[in-house]
This record gives sequence, C-alpha cells and structure tokens, in this order.
Amino acid sequence: MVFHQGRWHVFYQHNPQAARHDRIAWGHASSEDLVRWEHHPVAFGPTEGGPDAFGCWSGVLLPTPGGAVALYTGVVDESQVSTVCLRRGDEELVRWSGPRVVAAQPGPPVRVMRDPFVWQHAGRRWALLGAGLADGTPAVLLYDAEDLADWRYAGVWLRGDRADLAAAGPADVWECPQLVLLDGGTGEASLVLSLHDRGRLTQVVGVGGHVVDDDGTPRFEPSGVAVLDVGTSFYAPQVAADPDPGAWLLGWVREEDRHLDGPADGPVDGPDHAGCLTLPRRVVPDDHGAHAGAVRLVLDPRVAAGLPLGPPEEVTAHQELDRPLRVEALAEGARLTHAELPEVPLAAGDLVLVDADVLEVYPAQGPPTTHRHPRPWALTVRPGRAGPAGQVVEVRAVDVSRLRPPTTPADRQVRGAPPR
Repeated sequence: MVFHQGRWHVFYQHNPQAARHDRIAWGHASSEDLVRWEHHPVAFGPTEGGPDAFGCWSGVLLPTPGGAVALYTGVVDESQVSTVCLRRGDEELVRWSGPRVVAAQPGPPVRVMRDPFVWQHAGRRWALLGAGLADGTPAVLLYDAEDLADWRYAGVWLRGDRADLAAAGPADVWECPQLVLLDGGTGEASLVLSLHDRGRLTQVVGVGGHVVDDDGTPRFEPSGVAVLDVGTSFYAPQVAADPDPGAWLLGWVREEDRHLDGPADGPVDGPDHAGCLTLPRRVVPDDHGAHAGAVRLVLDPRVAAGLPLGPPEEVTAHQELDRPLRVEALAEGARLTHAELPEVPLAAGDLVLVDADVLEVYPAQGPPTTHRHPRPWALTVRPGRAGPAGQVVEVRAVDVSRLRPPTTPADRQVRGAPPR
C-alpha cells in the first residue's frame, strides 16, 4: 500500500491463473477517494528460475528519490525458504524491474521468515520480518536496511515466549508485522501481528509499548496486548502513511471452507482462496486502552462520507441483510443474528456495512468485527428507546454499481477479484 501522486495504491496477493494459494503475483488497484477503485494490470509475478519462482508474497512499497521500490518475500520452491526481494518501479507504478535478493533468511534458530516491513528510527532505515523459530516460538526479526540493496541481519527483535506477551494467544509464526508509531515523539507504538498457529490463521493483535534506543539500534518494550478485530475472517492487515491523521489500514478478508470450480483442467483441491479486502480503515489511539500504545481500528472517514446511499428504509422486526447495506444503530434495541456465527449486539452509534457475504461492524467503542460467510445475516429490532427519527436503526442501500468501474471479460480474467 502506498499514497502516491494523489492516489491510494494497493498491491494485493493475486494468482491470475486460478483460485489457488500458490505462484502469487502482485495485483494492483488504485483510488482517488478510497471508495471507487480502478484496476491496473498485474504489477509483476514469479520469475522462472529466479528467487521468487514459487511466488511474490507479502511486502511493502517505498517511494524513493530514484522511484518506487517494492520489497517482498520471494520463495523459490515448496520448501518455503525465503529471501527478501527488491524490484524498482517507474513513476506510474506500472513497469517493474526483475527481482534482486537483498536479504537472506538467517540460520538457526530461525525456521521461517516472511513479510518485510520497513520503517525509520533515529534517522536510519530498519526492517522487521515475521518469523517462527525452530522450537515453535513466534518472533519478529530485525534487519538494518539503510542500504536498500544490502540488508544486514541484526537479530531476533521480539520473541513470543515472553510472559508479558502471553495474552497474544498461541502461534508458531508471527506474520505481517506492522509498526505503528504514535504521535508525540515519546516512542509510543503498537506492533500489529497476525497469528499463524500450526497452519491455522487466527487473530490479529496490537502489542502496545515503546520503541527505545539501544546505542543506535531500536528496541521494543511491550506494555500490553489487545485483539484488533473480533470477527472470524480478518487477517494480515497492512498500515501505510498518507496525508490524513493516523495510519491507513486494509486487511485481508479470508474465504475459508468453500470449494468452487477451478480451471478448465479440474476442480480446485482444498479450500478456495478468493479473498477480498476490508473497507479502508484507520489506526487511531485507543483512549480507553489499558496500556501504552493501545490502538483501535475505525472506518476511514472518507469511506463513511463517500458511499453512495439510497433513502432510509423501513425496518421490520426481523430483516435479512442479503444485499449491500449500511445500517446505523440510532438507539439500543438491535442485534445481528446468524445461523452459524455468534450474535452481534448493536449499541447506539454502531455502524454495520454489508456487501455480498462480508459483514463489517464498526462500534462506537471497541474493536470492529469482520465476518465472511455465504449465509446472510439478519437484523433483529427489539422494542427500545427510539432514535432521533423515532426508530432504533437506520438502514440504507449502498449503490455498488456506482463504486465499481465497468470491466470487460478480458479484464476480469487478468485482474481477478477487486478490493471492496
């Protein structure tokens, strides 16, 4: 993700050939308002015989004086041993060089590493990578990345077997580490981690604390842990800077336990992997958090203001949410129910957005909820204190036809499923 020349750009994990979780390329979409998205050709993909022959996996994009630089996990084969690869792009972020290895996976005790994140400390460039150690402990690695073309391994930055990180939950790999530096110059920060637990993708947590200087090298001192999304489908978010306060964030909405027809040569083996992205969010300080560096995720105000909405609709006591909708709780007395997922009670000020099989709930307080399920949710309204218009909730349809540019069949074949 990057804000570049007045537009928000997203490069996302994409297989142009089939809904299979292999041979990943970087798809590309951009927006001038975070609401309407335009697809671009696939940025780049695996290089035969190269360091990313088995896939160009997660990473970051940096604007530099010499042009854009993509830094990502390159995997050669099914062994999953990885390197950090660098590609240089043009000003339009369309044409990219071939891959160059800038960092190799260190030896023991590191078993696996992935997902570089680059940041600045004390005027120097550093990189974090998610990792798993040989004894099953999750970790974050630190690299000196001042020379983008030649990174230096600086050691294990944070281990998951610390007593003060027990609340993070079980994991054998911490994936997609993202460091959010909060304003104020105090070093207060939140380390966002996605928890991979022996093949299962579970929660996303924010580890609050402080980044302190240790003879020129950054060190992280945790102070507490909080879950950033309490739903079942949110994973691997990324943060990036843009002109607005706070950090811009998008997360992956997973599609699990579904089997669809695959390519012409046969069905897909195992679960389908046609994921999508959450609506754009922002990382903001959690004023009610119990520890330093506590943050929460909120819907980006540009999205809240920019969705094309229909007129308010009358709400029955029980209504299926089976089309794109925006639901705002005006008072107590409403809840979301589902045949297979836990009930979600709504309080005044909560916002619900539904699109196809994805539901996102943004509460007035606390973490959002993201669920993806083929069966629709229902809105149940109980008698309660009426809102400003004499009702408990306001329901408006979202006109998705005004959000998605027209595409041709050829476009769909090449470009895949868009971010939402």
